[in-house]
Amino acid sequence: MKYLFNQRGGKSLVVTVITICVLFLISGGAMIYFTIKDRNIEFSEEVIAEATRVAEAELNKAYAVAEQYPFEKRFEAIQSIGYREPKEGEYAIFTFEKEYKEEDEFYVILKMKPHAEYENLTRVYVSVFDKENGALIVEKENVLKWEAEGKE
Repeated sequence: MKYLFNQRGGKSLVVTVITICVLFLISGGAMIYFTIKDRNIEFSEEVIAEATRVAEAELNKAYAVAEQYPFEKRFEAIQSIGYREPKEGEYAIFTFEKEYKEEDEFYVILKMKPHAEYENLTRVYVSVFDKENGALIVEKENVLKWEAEGKE
């Protein structure tokens, strides 16, 4: 104990170290709490059914434009059904955000990923999020077959 209270300011150093350790513990606990809180959001069956309907409607729109556009014009096709351009820097998976109105209760993201084997196929993921707290409600997946280039 005599080393904790020396004449060179050891007491203030110990207090500072203990304070920093306590702050680290509190911030770590807060991060764990908010991570668990976001994952434990439960939605009613009606909300899940409505979100599923929205996701399926978006997949149907994407499927309809895939039959009309060639693979090379896939970005224009997705933008024609109300999505913004993909963000720069995302080369393997292209992310489109649905342009929505204030009264919409869901936030929709469409992701396109090239198929591993076939050039004119694209994997499409539609994710529907709750607009209020940003929690994922439902995610649907499908494969789109784009119009052959010679048919234009």
